[in-house]
Amino acid sequence: MMIRNLCVAFILGVLLLSAGAAQAASAVVETRDLLVSDGTGNVPDARLAELAGQAQVMLERVLAFWSADSGVDRFGKIRVLFDVPRRGNYSCVFYWSGRGPERVRVVRVFGFEGPVQMLAHKLTSAVLPQQDKLIRNMMGILSEEQLGNPLTFPRCGFGSDDWVLALLKAGACIPLKELGPDHGSWGMKDAGGGMLMVLDRPRQHKSYAEAGSFGRYLFQTYGLGRILRLQRLSHEKARPWQEVFGLGLEELEADWLAALKAGAQAREAEISVVARLLDADPVSACAQAQRRASAKP
Repeated sequence: MMIRNLCVAFILGVLLLSAGAAQAASAVVETRDLLVSDGTGNVPDARLAELAGQAQVMLERVLAFWSADSGVDRFGKIRVLFDVPRRGNYSCVFYWSGRGPERVRVVRVFGFEGPVQMLAHKLTSAVLPQQDKLIRNMMGILSEEQLGNPLTFPRCGFGSDDWVLALLKAGACIPLKELGPDHGSWGMKDAGGGMLMVLDRPRQHKSYAEAGSFGRYLFQTYGLGRILRLQRLSHEKARPWQEVFGLGLEELEADWLAALKAGAQAREAEISVVARLLDADPVSACAQAQRRASAKP
């Protein structure tokens, strides 16, 4: 069994460190940067090794994209826990477990029978920890867009720009200054233990789509270096937009929306689809969009 597990991991191009011993002791597969475990109690050893390999590969892609290190020397290895879908939905969450020097980074993956969703997003949050939810989501959604699954929330098979342009048409956008650093203004609440409670699904989708679209605009206009500088400086000063970009948030927002509108004609078909979904039921719009995108040949 041990040899078979290691062969699976090597095929994926990932070096598993002491995989057989770790699995036998505690159902944990250890890679260079991760400690991967089964939260369901039902995942066979070979499948867990395969999932660990996939997670390590995704982490390495995230590290290459951001020119970052995994933070193992500072924080220890990232714990990745594979679990069942939450309320039937695929997603991931990142959170810190423990206190003080015992704190560890945890990425919990809900759903893995098909391609996982939000893994690039949440691994980015683990590698580049950030208290401000707007900055954190800008970066995480950008990673998911560049490296991950296109069905992932908030894109849901379309583009963040498509959703924002549909919201603009309806006059339903949320000003970025209203999206605070914590969960409340995003229609959410921290339920503890890495669980987030969604209190307002339409507001959650709007805010995440706007963060993703805005982050994509900053990436295309200013490059990753400026976004990384924003990430670093924000640990010393709240939202240092002016220092990093030479413009305040409202000016950056105006430029972003102008750029979106200038390119809207080329995306009219997609915008019309998501606008109809939002108009029909903003609560289920993402799920409907995912089903529609999945059904395409």
